[in-house]
Parts: sequence; C-alpha cells; structure tokens
Amino acid sequence: MPDVGDSTPALRSPRASRTARIHRPTAPTAPTPGVGERQWPDASAGADASTASDASTAPDASTARPYVVLSCGMSIDGYLDSPSPQRLLLSNDDDFDRVDAERAASDAILVGAATIRHDDPRLLVRSATRRAERVARGLPASPTKVTLTRRADLDPGARFFAADDAEKLVYCASPALESARQRVGDRATVVDAGPACDLRRVWADLAARGIGRLMVEGGGTVHTQVLAADLADELQLVVAPFFVGSSRATRFVGDAAFPFNEQRRARLAEVRQIGDVVLLRYALSPRFGQAADGVDHDPKGNA
Repeated sequence: MPDVGDSTPALRSPRASRTARIHRPTAPTAPTPGVGERQWPDASAGADASTASDASTAPDASTARPYVVLSCGMSIDGYLDSPSPQRLLLSNDDDFDRVDAERAASDAILVGAATIRHDDPRLLVRSATRRAERVARGLPASPTKVTLTRRADLDPGARFFAADDAEKLVYCASPALESARQRVGDRATVVDAGPACDLRRVWADLAARGIGRLMVEGGGTVHTQVLAADLADELQLVVAPFFVGSSRATRFVGDAAFPFNEQRRARLAEVRQIGDVVLLRYALSPRFGQAADGVDHDPKGNA
C-alpha cells in the first residue's frame, strides 16, 4: 500500500535503531468555535483520500487546530520536480530566504515520508539571526519537524532525524506503529494517527501539543490531501520561470475533489515578484492572515 506521498521505493535501507516512544493521542476538549473558526469537513482525510479513517477516534468537528500554511514551488507547467534523480531548484536565493522566515515564524514544519526519502530535507531555520531570535523568545532554534507515514518506510539516517535542536514527530498509521518504532528508535516520537493516517486527527494532536502555526512543505500527495480535505488556511505558491515538460515528474497536486473550483474561487491575496519567480498567496479560509498570536498578516488587511 503506498505511503503518504510515495511513488518510488525508499532510497536507503534503514539502520538498526533503539526503542521509539509511541504516543497514542487523546483528542483535546473541543472549544466553542470563535468568529472565523471553520468546521471540519465531513470527508475523511487520510493518507489515501479513498480510504476512510476510524471515525470512532476522530476528534470532534469543532476541535481546535493549527493555522496551516501550504508552501510550494512549481514550474510554469505545474511540476514539483523533474524525472532526473537530481533535485530541481524551483526558487532563488531571495525566495529561499523568504521561506526561511516563514519557517522561523512557524511552530512546526510538515513533509510527507516520501519527501524525506527523495529530498532528504533538514527542515531547519538557516538564518543565525532568526535562530537566535527564536531562542531569545524561549523557543527551540528551529520548529518541530513532522512527517506522515502509512508504511513506516523511514530511514533513521535521514537528516530529518539528525541530532539537532528540533523535536521530531512521526504520525504513523496504526498497523505500522511497531515497524515505525523499530526503524526510528528514540530519534522521534511516534504518534498513532489512526488506521489510515487521518489528517484531522493529526491536526488535533498537533494543536494539543501547542502547535499554533503549521507550515506544510509537501510533497504533492500531502498537498493534495490537505487541500482536498479543506484543512489549510493559506497557500503560498511560487512559480519558477521554466517548464519541466514531462508527465513522469510529480505535479503540485493530483486528482481530487477540491473545495475550490469554478463555483468557489480562492481569494488571491497577494502577488509578489521575487527576482525571477513570482509568489502567489491565496486565502483559503476566514482565518487567513492570522498568526498564532492573533496578529493579522494579510497584506491587504481584509481577511
């Protein structure tokens, strides 16, 4: 069964590891929704959009959740990568710095397990100044790292699991919990995400852990699932000035019944040229622009 965002076999074989911590979350007490607070969609949002999650363990429809920012770079023809095994750079130095600032403003950064295998990201704040500012506020230098997996096909030697200052959370489908424990050892906290890796359950558990702002960096399957389930507040989409031109590459999103369509258009809140790329910022919920501290980050002030 495919993993979250998986399309190819793992690139590395996992090493032997120590015993992992396994946490089975209890849904937090549901607060009364405030102004602009969105109800959870009726559809199940698991690691596979066609697989229903365990409704008996899903959080209540009004359960609090983080403010969710989807961050993505793509080619003009909508691809995240190329057929080449080499990483495709879809941005420039100035935009990489912007993304670093977004990371520094977040409480957690999430990628799918396939992204860890294929790109081996560090998911750390790079700027020494931003790291120091976070520490001065009593925060870790970098946000919590989060990944989703259904098969526990994870390499404990990946940079995601490096011994840095960031907490690491692995949300794993229930059938693969023991495998995840054996693979990652004590390098991360393994969390039961339900039979099919239910995104609503993951969001609720992150909120219970104090995650107020979640940055989702991909890959394509994760973006598809989050958007199709209507579980994002903001989309930051950067378009690179070239084409990939191959259907063997990964698209920004796959097939799904998205809540934004011809009848319900997303609001384009900002267009910004950053060197040779362009940033398109879309408002996907009434909470758009609201940080965890309640500060309005909508450039137009009309969220």
